[in-house]
Amino acid sequence: MKKILFSVLAIAMAAVTFTSCEDVPAPYDDPNDNPIDEPVVIEPEGEGTQVSPYNVAATIAAANMLAQGEETTEEVYIKGIVTNISENYDGGYGNATYYISDDEDGTNSFYIYRSKYFDNKSYSSGQMIEYGDTVVVCGKLTNYNGTLETVANGSYLVSINGVEGGEGGDEPTPGFEPEGDGTEANPFNAVAAYQYAAALGEGEEAGPVYIKGIVSQIKNNYDGKYKTADYYISVDGTFDSASSGNQFYVYASNYLNNEKYSSGDLLSVGDEVVVYGKVMNYKGNTPETVMNESYLYSWTKGEGGGDEPGGEISGNSIKAAASDFGLDNAAVLETLTLSDGTTLTFAQNDGYNGPKFYKAGSGSFRMYPSNSVTVKSSKTIVGIEIKCDEYQGDTYNASGDIETSAGTINVNGAAVKVSGASTNSLTLTNTSTTTGVPSQFRIVEITIYYAE
Repeated sequence: MKKILFSVLAIAMAAVTFTSCEDVPAPYDDPNDNPIDEPVVIEPEGEGTQVSPYNVAATIAAANMLAQGEETTEEVYIKGIVTNISENYDGGYGNATYYISDDEDGTNSFYIYRSKYFDNKSYSSGQMIEYGDTVVVCGKLTNYNGTLETVANGSYLVSINGVEGGEGGDEPTPGFEPEGDGTEANPFNAVAAYQYAAALGEGEEAGPVYIKGIVSQIKNNYDGKYKTADYYISVDGTFDSASSGNQFYVYASNYLNNEKYSSGDLLSVGDEVVVYGKVMNYKGNTPETVMNESYLYSWTKGEGGGDEPGGEISGNSIKAAASDFGLDNAAVLETLTLSDGTTLTFAQNDGYNGPKFYKAGSGSFRMYPSNSVTVKSSKTIVGIEIKCDEYQGDTYNASGDIETSAGTINVNGAAVKVSGASTNSLTLTNTSTTTGVPSQFRIVEITIYYAE
């Protein structure tokens, strides 16, 4: 296959492809001439190198030169804005599938298919991509049955918003030995459970068995939409990769006493658990518990939450900044405890992305569509004030689409205020139906007011 090289002529030809035909000028001024409906024209730019990546328009032009089934012989660098995410890096396969465009409106789109994480490695931990992020990807392009995309597992992430590398992509931790026989007296450890389920045929179920481990990652906690939990356990509570063999996936698992969750404590990373139920090898490549066929048999709470309580008490209120809790960058948000005992419990619910803490700027709790935070206290909560993140001219207040379970909410720019509440538990939910910056609710600071 011939090597694809972009010349000035090729770029010019590609520009014609994107702009279509230009109208012939009228010999007189047309009072009905209205430019409102003119299409947005994005010119191909870049050389496909690390120093000068292709923009999306140039990437599409390059891929359009390929015959169906053909792929480029060399890797190219491409740059764009994330406009749609089909599967993020933490989806279980160590890669991500998403679309990028030259603008946040998705005027033109290119398909990044099964792309690896930083350093061309499968994801193990680190920052997720988000709607509106500007990314650089390196890899080969292909024309797959008419769909222009990157070659499956033939591309990788170079940078997110100009920052290269990351905490992810590390080699899995050294393997632990399988232990246990799956009985109540001698439960499988996570490795033994993984191997036991991995040996099953696709769709085959086995058990019930007992599995013991330490919670290493939580995808959905019990207070979500389905009142079950999805999480990983490992021998030592660390998470390396979903497919390393060191983790076992507890999927759609019931609460204590094999009941759906209604109230009570929630799981935290570091908790030691024993799970009882059936297991399977889902689609032949994902060892896990059978949906709704397992439950939390026993549970010992670990440290969980943040490294330290946060909040400054003043009279009948407490104020806390997101940066007060000593959280690592990109930390998954679960339950945080303020210095007066009030808790903030975050939930993904049925949203695509779960709440996380990021240190960028002043530091903020990032809540995406459908995410919620529940404020619980032994005192009566009468009001809440929140300062939202403001960054590069954008205000991250979910476009005002925030609901409260008690009281009345008012969103005014970066200020979110709940008043008229009288409750011990109040939930704020991001109800945005948009994407990108307008959909995100980022909490920089929260002040909680109590009844006197």
